Amino acid sequence: MTRLVLLPGRDTGGLDPERLEAEWLAALNTGLAQADSSLRLADADATFVFYGDALDAVVGGDEPPPITTHGLPGMSEDAARFALGVAREVLATTGTVTAAPALAPAALSGGSLWAALSAALAAIDRWVPGLSSAVLLLFVRDVYVYLTDAEARTTIDAGVAAAIAGDGPAVVVAHSLGSVVAYDVLRSTTPGLDDVPLLVTLGSPLAITAVREAVEAVAPLTWPPPVQRWVALGDPRDLLTLRDLDADGFPLPGPLAIENAHVDNPVPGHHAAATVLDGVPAGYAAVVEVGRLLDEALGPC
Repeated sequence: MTRLVLLPGRDTGGLDPERLEAEWLAALNTGLAQADSSLRLADADATFVFYGDALDAVVGGDEPPPITTHGLPGMSEDAARFALGVAREVLATTGTVTAAPALAPAALSGGSLWAALSAALAAIDRWVPGLSSAVLLLFVRDVYVYLTDAEARTTIDAGVAAAIAGDGPAVVVAHSLGSVVAYDVLRSTTPGLDDVPLLVTLGSPLAITAVREAVEAVAPLTWPPPVQRWVALGDPRDLLTLRDLDADGFPLPGPLAIENAHVDNPVPGHHAAATVLDGVPAGYAAVVEVGRLLDEALGPC
């Protein structure tokens, strides 16, 4: 029997996992209905992997540090360079010019680094609709901690691997940071991870240069061996995704290729996976394309 494993994105610490799962299932069922599928998912049909509190424990609390015009107090220079790299790629994608120093993040330190980050964040707040520096920094915080803190990554990966491994194949649907976690787990050699007929990533940041380089620093990029098919869905307006997972954005060796498709995620910011818009479940999980994929993978034979 094919199982369904769901991996949410960032900034879920302190939230009710049962409520989050209910929101995801409502959104997925909306997509299934749009796809004219008779399949409807209940709580027992999916494994919802909640890792937000574990990640927040590593960060140091439920609340992120306050945001100021000088960056995040307590943020290391390496974390600031990572944040600056992501912020600059967002700005470049939207055609926004800043007064930040032109040097690459790796060449900046001390006051010049904080000045560059502050300028980039201010430009996002002023010129980039649908995204704020606060949202960007929360996103960067979680992605950076997961990719650079070996203890946090080991703890989270073990829980995700245990959810995917088991009797029968597992279809995995992963959003945002969840897609980074899913990829890191599935490219490993963990016993029991051997049958994933479908991996669906929603709004994945893997092709953002700073993220891809950090993922590659953990281990070389390779096709995740258990995965038979990988479909990456993203809204072109989603500024926490930026690029397709193609040969340019996320090159993987071997004969298999990631299938990329653009979808319409109408929620504010175009990044959320499961929320409510005008009283109706919405987000990436609710789009008809996800419904079609799940109907094909999980529906009656």
